[in-house]
Amino acid sequence: MGGKTWSKLEERFFWKTIVPQSPKAVKPSDRINDWKVCAEIMQREMGVNARRKYSKLMLFEHYFQNVQTGHRSPCAREFVVEHKRELGEFRKR
Repeated sequence: MGGKTWSKLEERFFWKTIVPQSPKAVKPSDRINDWKVCAEIMQREMGVNARRKYSKLMLFEHYFQNVQTGHRSPCAREFVVEHKRELGEFRKR
């Protein structure tokens, strides 16, 4: 992942608002938006706090890097840990 490190505000919004409605939401029934729509939502909602132009590829890569590869963005650790815990709990059901 190149570019500026994501801020705590960006990370919180991504993990708490975007991921729960994305193709990677914990519950399949919550997967209501594709990454393109998620990027549009994030761009709009971050407004003046947006530090970059969000794209569907950027959001997917951010998720993948943090969850699949084990590389964690500096401000994302707590959110990634919580998401992985929720994934594990859901799979146990």
